[in-house]
Amino acid sequence: MAKTKKLGKGLKALISEDIQFDDDGEFAGKKSGSESIVFELEINKIRPNTEQPRKNFQKKALEEMAVSIEEHGILQPLVVRQEGKGYTIIAGERRWRAANIAGIKTVPVIVRDLPPKDVMEIALIENVQRENLNAIEEAMAYQKLMDNYNLTQGEIGLRIGKSRTAVTNTMRLLRLPHKVRQDVLNDKISSGHARALLALETPDEMEEMAGEIIDHHLSVRETEKKVREKKKEIPEKIKKKRDPYLMDVEEKLKDQFHTKVHIREKGQKGSIQLDYYSMDDLNRLLELLKINGR
Repeated sequence: MAKTKKLGKGLKALISEDIQFDDDGEFAGKKSGSESIVFELEINKIRPNTEQPRKNFQKKALEEMAVSIEEHGILQPLVVRQEGKGYTIIAGERRWRAANIAGIKTVPVIVRDLPPKDVMEIALIENVQRENLNAIEEAMAYQKLMDNYNLTQGEIGLRIGKSRTAVTNTMRLLRLPHKVRQDVLNDKISSGHARALLALETPDEMEEMAGEIIDHHLSVRETEKKVREKKKEIPEKIKKKRDPYLMDVEEKLKDQFHTKVHIREKGQKGSIQLDYYSMDDLNRLLELLKINGR
């Protein structure tokens, strides 16, 4: 008999206890005596979730899944929410996309009526736990949960089964300039490369080093070495002048605003500079500062 699959808290709460999964997370039927809650739905009545954390879908992987679907069908139902005359995907967008490629007319679904917060959380859990979500997509999803639903990094960690530190480290990638974030999204550089770039001082330095990584196919270790060499170019006497207290404040502000922060000292006075890398990024900062934009 198939074992009940232990899923993430959010995903388990989404699917009825009457539904069983095997050890690979595939749908294995309903418990005897349960009501019929899985049914076939026309694929053209289903639409993707605009809040889906995953933005990039690998064409080759989808085509391979489509071949499997043609041969075996869809073994695990999609989970959807009814909206108007159609249905929005909560979990299973990759299966839906692959089914479209395979030319399948109907797919098995489970319908759930859930608030937007739960939908966002479950979509994130499914991607993080099952599909190796791109690190930037993951960081953006965490940020959206914080901004829209006032969740802390610790609360997000509890929901997806990660430590607060792991969530924080992933969100640090949002400090990267827009161009470098796009390089990560497009798999031109890895999240390991991206984390190494965070040690650099300016967006220009990060973009320049990202270009080197791509042009010369640098490994993460080679990148870390080059970053250390670049940082050594800064005279040690300049480094030693920094006030440890102000450096600590800078780090705390970076964690709060997820961007580069520069504190400039002028005797007992000074200034705080927050970097932004696009108009969307600026509006995000204004919202955090509770300042109305244009």
